[in-house]
Amino acid sequence: MSIEVQLKQDIAMRKFFCYPCNFPLSLITLSFYGQENRASQLKKIQAIIRPFKLDEVKIALVDAGVIGMTVSEVRGFGRQKGQTERYRGSEYTVEFLQKIQIEIVSEDKQADMVVDKIIAATRTGEFGDGKIFVSPVEEVIRIRTGEKNLEAV
Repeated sequence: MSIEVQLKQDIAMRKFFCYPCNFPLSLITLSFYGQENRASQLKKIQAIIRPFKLDEVKIALVDAGVIGMTVSEVRGFGRQKGQTERYRGSEYTVEFLQKIQIEIVSEDKQADMVVDKIIAATRTGEFGDGKIFVSPVEEVIRIRTGEKNLEAV
């Protein structure tokens, strides 16, 4: 018998115990059973893009209703492995290319739309277009008010 089925039977009989340890649960603890964790409702989208694509991405995201983002100048390399440039007749290799990193925290249901907008605005089909990382956010706290999670975004 699954834990969920057993718990439903125990709720009907008004017995509340943790399985498998048989520790008695309070009603407050029980009220969170089966609900999604609020933090899992938030996603952090981190995109590393070409610098000249920033304005296009910003316009696309603002038009889609995204109200906040963090932008940083970063340097790195991937499959491009840097590039060779000439300066005053000398050739030299730039190993770390300049990129822009955009970070956005959004609700889980909007994350796919945000990713699609970033891809549409940045894709050239060439090496160096960038990467997008999507990860769950454990907790968000607005420092000024102390609001947490969805209220803080």
